[in-house]
Amino acid sequence: IDDNVKITQQCTLDNVTVKGNVMVHSGATANVLKSKIDGNLESKGNFSSVVATNNTIDGNIQLKEGQQVQLRNNRVDGNIELEKNRSNILVQSNVVDGNLKCESNSQKPTGGQNRVKGDKEGQCRSL
Repeated sequence: IDDNVKITQQCTLDNVTVKGNVMVHSGATANVLKSKIDGNLESKGNFSSVVATNNTIDGNIQLKEGQQVQLRNNRVDGNIELEKNRSNILVQSNVVDGNLKCESNSQKPTGGQNRVKGDKEGQCRSL
């Protein structure tokens, strides 16, 4: 896909390359599996669910003010930032070149075995 992807409902990206950003909008459910994103995986707030497993993301993962988040076995060249989400969050076995930062989520994120070159901050300090 040679452009940005805007997810407004339910969408699964399985084994695709996105040469831009993946943006998850209000009410949307996104499953991103075995894919490469040249930009960011980001939310526009109030998303229903974001599940990202076995991906390479050249930018950041920025998910804010949504519901459920599951991040497993991803390679992220930038930062992972999870803020003000209102449901369960799992951050497991990711490799992050930047920082892993979690703030003001209603439930403390769970997971572990993340390799972070920068800092682990806030609610994600122990992950």
